[in-house]
Amino acid sequence: MLSPTVRGLSLACTDGAALGHVAGQWVNLHVQAGAALEKRAYSVASAADAAHPECFDIAVTLVQEGSVSQALHALPVGATLSIDGPHGFFTRETTHGQAALFVGTGTGVCPLRAMIQDELRDPAAPAPRLLFGCRSEADILYREEWETLVRAGRLQLYASLSQPSAQWSGRRGYVQTHLRSLIDLEHKPHVYVCGLTRMVSEVRRVLKDELGYDRKLIHSERYD
Repeated sequence: MLSPTVRGLSLACTDGAALGHVAGQWVNLHVQAGAALEKRAYSVASAADAAHPECFDIAVTLVQEGSVSQALHALPVGATLSIDGPHGFFTRETTHGQAALFVGTGTGVCPLRAMIQDELRDPAAPAPRLLFGCRSEADILYREEWETLVRAGRLQLYASLSQPSAQWSGRRGYVQTHLRSLIDLEHKPHVYVCGLTRMVSEVRRVLKDELGYDRKLIHSERYD
């Protein structure tokens, strides 16, 4: 469990072949949910691994009325699923080392995690910057991983909570309220945004209307 409601799944192609994805892409999982075989899209939450190209991660939020998410949360270790993919065009359009700001909320951080892992393959690349919006401390997915990278000087993490505890000393509120403080308007970075439609739309609005962004510098994906 990555949080009280999100389960991380590590998968491997049974034929040993590489998944062949580019960081930021997604796959369809075909899941037996009761009597029906359902199909759902999930972002790949890990970069391609040269040592194990057949392996990849996803993260699944438990939805009370969602038969597929319930089935995936109950899936035992060793179970087999059918997938199709990879799909999608939400991938890096800049070379490693060029300025970028990654903005995600909830499981929208999954494709961003893959991009960041890919970025970190270059030991000379500057530390990626991640603005991550969550409800509470318990909802910061991959928190230990992020904090390890921060301590090593390999990541700049800006976690902002909408319902923090009294002990939380970090940022508060929605991610769009922090964009101005994180963006150098003289050298605008590309911004990669993933989350629910309302958040993505608001981030795009702030970037274009308030910060003077050209749409070519904004890359986004919605998952609802």
